[in-house]
Amino acid sequence: MRIAIFANGILFNKVGGAQKHMREVIERFPQFYDIVYFPEPQTYQEKGSCDFEYIKYLNTINIKISEYFINFSGKEVIMQDIIEHYSMEIENCDFIYDLDFQYYAENFKYGGELSLTLSRRMGKKMGVCLQDLGDVNMHFFHELYSGFALSLIAPRLSLFVAGISIYDYINRKLTLKKLISNKNLEFISIVNNSYKKNMHIRFKNVYRLEPSNALDTKIQKYRGMAKENKIIFFARLVYRKGIFDFIRVVKDITKTSDVKVIIAGEFQHKFEKTYFFTLLSKYDLNESVKYLGKLTDDELYQELSTASLMIYPSHSDSFSLSILQAIYLGTPVVAYDIAGISLYKNFSCVKLVKEFDIRKMVEISQNILSNKNISFNDATLDDFINQHQDWFNVANAHKKILDVHLQ
Repeated sequence: MRIAIFANGILFNKVGGAQKHMREVIERFPQFYDIVYFPEPQTYQEKGSCDFEYIKYLNTINIKISEYFINFSGKEVIMQDIIEHYSMEIENCDFIYDLDFQYYAENFKYGGELSLTLSRRMGKKMGVCLQDLGDVNMHFFHELYSGFALSLIAPRLSLFVAGISIYDYINRKLTLKKLISNKNLEFISIVNNSYKKNMHIRFKNVYRLEPSNALDTKIQKYRGMAKENKIIFFARLVYRKGIFDFIRVVKDITKTSDVKVIIAGEFQHKFEKTYFFTLLSKYDLNESVKYLGKLTDDELYQELSTASLMIYPSHSDSFSLSILQAIYLGTPVVAYDIAGISLYKNFSCVKLVKEFDIRKMVEISQNILSNKNISFNDATLDDFINQHQDWFNVANAHKKILDVHLQ
C-alpha cells in the first residue's frame, strides 16, 4: 500500500512536540507501507529554514518526498501549482493520511485544507490525526472566559490574548465543519480524549491512539540522578504554555524559599520574550530565575532529572510529553487540571490544580519542596511508563487504525 502523508512542519530545523511525534511515526512507517511525503506551502515559503540533513535521512529510510518540492527553487509559491503537481503524484497513492490536521483562515501558509482538497479532487479516501489543537474549547463563552483570565495573567498582552482566543475558536469550528463534510473521510485519530470532551466530535470512526507518545531511549541514562533544590519549567515559551503563570508562581515561592529556578525553551514571539524579562525585573527575580534558552535533549534531561519539582501551568496541551519525561526521571509535577493533561491525574507524583489557581499551585509546590515525600512507587504508573517507552508502539497504534480502513 502506498500512503500519501501530510505532516505540518516536520522538515524544519525547529520542531515542537507534535512534529516530534510525526517524525518518529513516519520514520517507522516504511516497515509497513510505501510512503510519499507532501510538504505544506509554508515549507516552500521558508525552504531555507529546512533541515536538509533530515531530508537526506528520510531518503535513506525509503521515505519519498514530493518531487515538486525537492525540485522547487522559485521565490513565488502558487497554491494552484502545488495542487496540480501533488495531484499527479497522489494519483499513484492508495490513501491520504494527514498526521496533524488543523485549519487556519490563512490556510495558504499552513496548508490546512491541502490534504482535504486533494482527497476531494482525486477521490482518495483519507484519515486525519488531531494532535496539535491543545485545549481549545468549543464552548464559546468558556473560551472567552479563558481569554479574559489569561489577559489578567499577562495584562500587557490582553488585546493579543483576547484576539487569539476568538481566532482559535473560529478556526476550530471550521476545522470540524470542513472535516466532517468530506465524504472521503474514513477516520479521525486523536492523541487524547480532550478532543472528544472539548470539541464534541460527531463522527462514526473516532479512535484514540494508545499509546500516543513515547520517550527517547537516551533519556534512560539520566534516571536516578541526585536531586538539587531546583524548580524547572520547560516548554515552547508562549503565554498558552503558562510562562507568565509560572513567573507569578515562583514570585511567591521565592519569597519564602531559597530555591533555584530554571526555565528552558525558546520564545516564539519577540514581544513575549521582552515582556518576560520585564516581569523578571519587576518582581526582582533576576537572581533567582535562570533562563537557559533552548537546550539539547541531553542538557534538558540532566536539568530535569536533578530538579526537585517541575511546575507546568500550561493552558494548552494534548498529551504533554514534558510531564511524561519528568515523572520518568523521578521529578514530581504540579500542573493545571486541563483536559489534555487529565490522563495523569491518578498518579500521586502529578498534582493538578484548577486552571488559573495560582495560590493553590504555590501552596502545593511549597509542600513538595518542603516535605519531598512524593511517591513514585505505583504499579499503575510503572505500566503507564512502560507502555510509553517505545515509538514503535505509537507507530503500531497508527497502523492498527490505518489497516482497518485500507482493506
